Amino acid sequence: MENITVGRKKRINKKESWEKVNGNKRNSKKLNILLAIICILLIGVLGSIFMMSRESEKAEAHRLEKLAGSEQKGIEDYEAVKEHASQLEKEDGAADDSSKSSDSVDAKSDADSADSSDKADDKKANAATDSDTTESADSTDSTDETAADTADTKKEISGIVCWGDDLINGEESNTYSYMAVLQKLLTENGYSNLTVINKTLQGGGTLSMMKMAGVSDDTIQGYITKHQQAANGAQLNVTETGIRDLTEEETTRNDLDCIPVIFMGYYGGWNHDPAELAEQQENILNTFQDKEEFLVVGTRPMDGTVTSDALDQVLSQKWGEHYISLASVTPQPASTKEAQQAMAEAILQKLEELNYISKN
Repeated sequence: MENITVGRKKRINKKESWEKVNGNKRNSKKLNILLAIICILLIGVLGSIFMMSRESEKAEAHRLEKLAGSEQKGIEDYEAVKEHASQLEKEDGAADDSSKSSDSVDAKSDADSADSSDKADDKKANAATDSDTTESADSTDSTDETAADTADTKKEISGIVCWGDDLINGEESNTYSYMAVLQKLLTENGYSNLTVINKTLQGGGTLSMMKMAGVSDDTIQGYITKHQQAANGAQLNVTETGIRDLTEEETTRNDLDCIPVIFMGYYGGWNHDPAELAEQQENILNTFQDKEEFLVVGTRPMDGTVTSDALDQVLSQKWGEHYISLASVTPQPASTKEAQQAMAEAILQKLEELNYISKN
C-alpha cells in the first residue's frame, strides 16, 4: 500500500511540474510578443522622426538658398546703381567740359567782335558822334536792367537750418535753445517768412552728425580709423568712434534750400584737432545746394581739451566772415541759457550783416 501511495504522489508532483513549465512557457511567449510589438512601435516612431527631420532639413536648405539668392540680387542691384551713378558723373563731367569749351569759344568770338567794333568806331568817330551818344545811353539802360534782373532772380531761401549740437537738453530746448530763440528773434524783427529747422542732436558726436547729413560711410570710417590709430590702444570716448542709431526722420533731408548754421564739436568726435573739425564741418556744408551762404559757430569742447583761442584761430582762418566765435560773444558757458540767447542774437546780426536774409 505504501508503494502505491508513493507512486501516486510522484505522478501528481510530476504533473504539477509539467503544468508549471507549460505555464512559464506561455508567459514567456506572451512577453516576447509584447516586446516585439513594442519594438515595432519604436521603429515606427523613430522612422517618423527621421522623415520629419529630413523634411525640415530640406525646407531649411530651400529657405537658405532663397535668402542667398535675394542677397545676391541685392548686391547686384547695388553694384548696378553704383555703376549707373558713376556713368552719370562721367556724363556730367563731359557736359561741364563741353560747356566750358563753348564758353571759351563764345568769349573769343565776343572779343573778336569787340575788336572789330572798336576799329569801325574809330574810323567813323567824327561822323557818328550823335549815334555814339545814343548807344552810350542805351548801354547804361541795359546795365540798370541787368542789375534789376539780378536782384529779382536772387535765390529765395525757405529758412534757416541749424546743424550740430543742442546744448539745452530735454523739453527746455523748445524754449531756451539758440534755435528756439533765433526763431523768436526772426519773427519779432520782421522775418516772419523764415522758418528755423532743427537738425541738431542732444549729446551727439560729430561722426553721428555727418552720418545724419548723408556724408559717405567711407569718409566717416576714415575718421574712426584715424582716431583709433592715434589712440594707440588707449581708451577713447564713445563719440570718437561711435555713431548713434538714427531714425528715418532724422536722416531725411528737407533743408537743402536753407541757409545752414553749423554749430558742432562740443561733445567730441574730431580727435581734439580743430583742423579735423573744420573738415567735418565742410563735409556737412558740401551736402547743400548753395555753399556760398552759411554760418559756422565755434565753442570749446565740453572736456576742455582744446582752448577757445586755439579753436577760434583755426576756424576763423578757415571760414573767414562766415565764422562766429561764441567766446567773443559771451563769457558764459555755451550750455547756459544766457549763452544760447547771445548766440542767437549774434547769428541774426551776422545774417543781416552778410545780407543773407530780407524782410517781406
